[in-house]
Amino acid sequence: MKVAIRDDDTCYFTQPDALERVYHDVWDRVPVCLATVPFAVGYERAGIPREHWQSGEAFALGRNVELVRALERLIVARRATIALHGYTHQDFPSGFEFQAAPDLERRVHDGRHYLRETLGAAISVFVPPHNAMSKRGLAAVGAAGLNILGSFLSFRPSMRCWDRRTLANWWRVRQFRRSTGRTKADGFVYPRVLRYAGHAEFGCHSLIPGTTLEELTAGFEEARRAGGDFCLATHYWEVDDMMKQVLLRFLDHASRHADVRFVAAEELFA
Repeated sequence: MKVAIRDDDTCYFTQPDALERVYHDVWDRVPVCLATVPFAVGYERAGIPREHWQSGEAFALGRNVELVRALERLIVARRATIALHGYTHQDFPSGFEFQAAPDLERRVHDGRHYLRETLGAAISVFVPPHNAMSKRGLAAVGAAGLNILGSFLSFRPSMRCWDRRTLANWWRVRQFRRSTGRTKADGFVYPRVLRYAGHAEFGCHSLIPGTTLEELTAGFEEARRAGGDFCLATHYWEVDDMMKQVLLRFLDHASRHADVRFVAAEELFA
């Protein structure tokens, strides 16, 4: 069984010590996939100065030289990998970036290229900003051949461009829901990779304020019983002492199983 960690929102506004604070005793146990924004536009969250919440200005990752150097060291040490997390992460009046931006294909292409050139990192995974994607956004990412690591993936065929594998994947998810006694209204994370014609998808369990150890271990044990894998997704800027303890205790729980292997998130798709 493979277990991975995904952390969202590394960008120009990120200070290296903010990542170190959370992961200094984690990323030697399990590499952390840092979902990174190439040209961040500020929005309302901790760590972004208030004057940039509504400014609309885009800040290139490379302008934060200290962060770039820290990320390069983490990548070389195999403590971190890099995923594409949108292009600007900005919100639009009609939705989040990969629901509403007008030029999604360009954003995927240019964002991936920029992270490759700036960090010297291979980019094979896309994480949707706010975990939100339209049918058009999904098509743009899939056309680029990027695998999708999301927390709230929609499996409804109506939300997708069809290919030869769509119906079979929908049936797999439906059968899993039925086997676990869930209705359409009940939430769950499908614990296996779903492969489509040009890309693959995998769902994550969220570690957010209020998440309990019991919730995470229940999801882990369900995935293990199903012969699946597990990915934990969080935001470094939200992790307080309580959340950190939940994270560490979850890793301790998972490590007690001899069949568990901690991996970089990209290996979930191998």
